[in-house]
Amino acid sequence: MPKQVIPFNDFLVTAGTEHETFINQLHAYLQENNCCAKIKEAANGYVVSYVHKPTNRTVANYVFRKKMLMIRVYADNANSYADVISHLPDTMKDAIRNGGNCARLINPTACNSRCLKGFDFMLDGDRQQKCRCHMGLTFFLDNETKPHLLEIMKREMQARTKQ
Repeated sequence: MPKQVIPFNDFLVTAGTEHETFINQLHAYLQENNCCAKIKEAANGYVVSYVHKPTNRTVANYVFRKKMLMIRVYADNANSYADVISHLPDTMKDAIRNGGNCARLINPTACNSRCLKGFDFMLDGDRQQKCRCHMGLTFFLDNETKPHLLEIMKREMQARTKQ
């Protein structure tokens, strides 16, 4: 039996009207930059992953946690936009600091050898070694975070395009 394709609009309705403009804006930007959206059902809603076609690597995904929408950013090139990260609001900086550390960056033998490793960058003078999978760069969507998330995603895509 073929997999059922979930319409993007189903996710958009579930996310809520307060997020519609941001989601549509980021969706259009990522599609223009050679990413495709893959939508799956999950226990708390949908998971929408954006995959960069040339590298076949995920750049971001939306997830629902505690009935709230979050975005996980796969910031492979975080060092190239340290200026953006340094100007994030405190709530976003706290989310980064509280995110899971990457065991493999800290000790290369501590994690699965197929692990893609996390993100290694500076935040307010402190080295951050954050896990790709365990809430490393995951943020709730709200009016404070949305403009910063859009800038992070633009800078991440610019860096990936240069590679």
